[in-house]
Amino acid sequence: MSGKLEGKVAFITGAGRGQGRSHAVRMAEEGADIIAVDVCKQLDGVKIAMSTPDDLAETANQVEALGRRIHAVEADVRDEDVMTEVVREGVEKFGRLDVVVANAGLASEGATLDEMTQKAWRDMIDVNLTGVWTTTKVATPHIVAGGEEDRSS
Repeated sequence: MSGKLEGKVAFITGAGRGQGRSHAVRMAEEGADIIAVDVCKQLDGVKIAMSTPDDLAETANQVEALGRRIHAVEADVRDEDVMTEVVREGVEKFGRLDVVVANAGLASEGATLDEMTQKAWRDMIDVNLTGVWTTTKVATPHIVAGGEEDRSS
């Protein structure tokens, strides 16, 4: 039985656990191969427990258990150069990119405005906004190319 995403490739940020893992597994169930990233480390000033390398490895295991391929990389969505390379490697490996899920995000963990540090605020804005911009920016050339690898450069 063919899934809705059979033959497609999805790029998912924050894929180490939670919603990101759920997206990766569900899309794999529907037939997609996955390019997955997560920072996999605790960021200074972030009070909530963040993903680990073991979390991302578990996502990869679950996707592979479904018979799908995954390119899982520890990467920070705020780093455009790294994100460009991850997507390039994934598209080279799988031949295309069709779906983008900019899922990575941070929360303030209930800190009130007067309790939140400027660093915590900047990290949250950088991941939640700049990270989405970076994710879509590095993916767009491949999506515009009709899913296939952009070989114009």
